[in-house]
Amino acid sequence: MVAISKPLVAVLFVIGLVIGVAIGYAVAATIAPPVGPGAVAPTLKGEVPIGVLLPLTGVLSSYGENDKVALEFAEKEINEWLRARGEEWYIKLYVEDSATDPKTALDKLMTLHGKGIKFIIGPMSSAEVSEIKSYADANSILVISQSSTSPALAIEGDWIFRYVPTDLVQGPAAARVAYDQGVRYLIQVWRGDTWGDGLARATREAFLKLLKKTGQTGDVIEGVRYDPAAKEFSAEAAKLASLVTDLVNKYGKDKVGIDAIGFEEMIAFIAAAKAYPILSEVKWVGSDGTAGVSGLVKEADLAEFCIKVQFLSPINAPGASPHLEKVKKAVREKLGRDPEPYAYNSYDALWTIALALDIVDKYDSKAVKDILPEVVKRYYGASGYFELDAAGDKAFGDYELWIPWRVDGGYDWKIAGIWHGVTDTIEWAPWWTAAVK
Repeated sequence: MVAISKPLVAVLFVIGLVIGVAIGYAVAATIAPPVGPGAVAPTLKGEVPIGVLLPLTGVLSSYGENDKVALEFAEKEINEWLRARGEEWYIKLYVEDSATDPKTALDKLMTLHGKGIKFIIGPMSSAEVSEIKSYADANSILVISQSSTSPALAIEGDWIFRYVPTDLVQGPAAARVAYDQGVRYLIQVWRGDTWGDGLARATREAFLKLLKKTGQTGDVIEGVRYDPAAKEFSAEAAKLASLVTDLVNKYGKDKVGIDAIGFEEMIAFIAAAKAYPILSEVKWVGSDGTAGVSGLVKEADLAEFCIKVQFLSPINAPGASPHLEKVKKAVREKLGRDPEPYAYNSYDALWTIALALDIVDKYDSKAVKDILPEVVKRYYGASGYFELDAAGDKAFGDYELWIPWRVDGGYDWKIAGIWHGVTDTIEWAPWWTAAVK
């Protein structure tokens, strides 16, 4: 049984996080029991390795860059806290590039495991998580993904935790965006992998449910399921243009929309779509895979296309927290941009692992796995407060709606509104309401 002093240290530290890390240091240092007669010496000493699988290359590379900075910032904070408490151990990150590729992710996981590492943050895509899952489960490797959302991976009792809701939550958000923009005939274009298939299905079901609930006539058209390895999309864009043309001729362009589910390959897809004027005359809705993608705001023609079609991309909204601002500042100073919200989840993943390790006081993935949901429940970090459901996934959440927009003579991502999951309503930002009048 774990002694009460360690959980108390962690809980009081977490309470301190609400106000500031420095207060957490002071509280923890004050109550940490000294090692002496009658006390048990800590078993954690020296380097405590944590593996990280990030897409530093591939179609989520901008996210991977953001999250690496956030994790390094968390590593620095944690080690400062441990030193302030006089602990004899410290966190050491081992970062591997998954290349946003499932097989590469598995190879890198095996490499990290070969070094004796039993805790992994990442990978980011559901296809990668799906690929590594069997190996992680078989070898008792605790994995926390900051961004995998496929409902197919919501499995009780496995070794995968996800600090984000599944697409059973994101799907209704995207459906509501399209519906509230007047779309009644939604054509889907999606990445043909575990994540894309799951989100397309969730969005389709949610949109059809909205139509039925409101008594509106409409449909969801399964338009283009593309190869995740594709680099060029002229054929897919041509097919999409044909489908859109047929529906516009029947129902009018105001009632037709495109649900685009992809990662950074959407840069190339939109570049191909620009060749067909009809595709810029209907509304588009994106996903968490496109929110904040830097390539969509680097080129004026792509950004202007996104503005014209009101390409709103839902992404899980972090809660209000002073730690969010610290992480945001760290990423902006290093990379010159604000991170996507999953960077805050990465920061929280490392902190919650560290807190759990501090409680169990041994490098034991099973012991950490057993208490992690309770640690999370008492934790308040960069992404705010959250709990995990029975499958180890974030249990609830709202979604920010990101869109490329004109900013200071250039382009950047802005938040146009927030979809509230409890009420299935959108709270639009005043600037957006004024812009689309």
